[in-house]
Amino acid sequence: MSSEIFEVDDARPLFARKISLIRLTEYQARLICEGIGTFIFLMTIVLAEMNCGVSAIDNIYHNHNLAPIAEGLIISGLIFTFGYISGGHFNPAVTSSALILGEMRIDETLAFWSAQVIGAILGASCGVFISGKTHPLPAPQIYYNAPEYVLVTLIFEGVFTCFLVSVLLNIVHSKNSNEHYYGLTVGICLMALYYAVGGVSKGAFNPAVATALQLTKFVMAGYASPLMFLWIYWMGPVLGAVLATILFKITHPVPTKSEESKPEEKTARNLYS
Repeated sequence: MSSEIFEVDDARPLFARKISLIRLTEYQARLICEGIGTFIFLMTIVLAEMNCGVSAIDNIYHNHNLAPIAEGLIISGLIFTFGYISGGHFNPAVTSSALILGEMRIDETLAFWSAQVIGAILGASCGVFISGKTHPLPAPQIYYNAPEYVLVTLIFEGVFTCFLVSVLLNIVHSKNSNEHYYGLTVGICLMALYYAVGGVSKGAFNPAVATALQLTKFVMAGYASPLMFLWIYWMGPVLGAVLATILFKITHPVPTKSEESKPEEKTARNLYS
């Protein structure tokens, strides 16, 4: 009798009630969503760059590049799809920001990083397999692999990742934010950043993206030069995320009791000052 009541009250689909293996905890679901999202993101990057990138047509360099449009739109869709489950990070730099804010533990951060990197590597490999070619396989790298551009690339990756994470933090954590346009805002910003600095550092702003593309290019095409500077694509974005988090905490102080008791004055000051 009790088992019948349990089955009637359980709102899950029949196969989910019968197969215990797919009964995920909230933590497991978050990790899987991060892995799947990063997988789709990297597969889209590879296919977009190969089909409509700057050197995708007859292996000749062209001035027009439509790939960032696809990449920005796909990250918007992924955030709308998985954002309410995992937070829609898909980026170790964003996860680092959540750690600094106290929203995640260190073990959770490392697990998110692992899911993102593994999903990214699988996505990039799948993109190469689908396209059936290794050129032009994109991979973030120093301009002409020249050591004199190391500092420039580090600054670009750090500063623009700082901007990207700042956008995320202000949308998600601000009291007056409207999260309905969260994914679209991130996608548009990422698209703009790809166009802005893609010619110098290839514009990763994401350690998982850089790791996956560089490793895939090394395994599939034997091109190992970018791996020499992989550390830049981890150090730059993570430092940028740290800076963005510090700026957010500075510009969003904890309100005092007197400020909380006068919301009307605060609203008027924001509107007319």
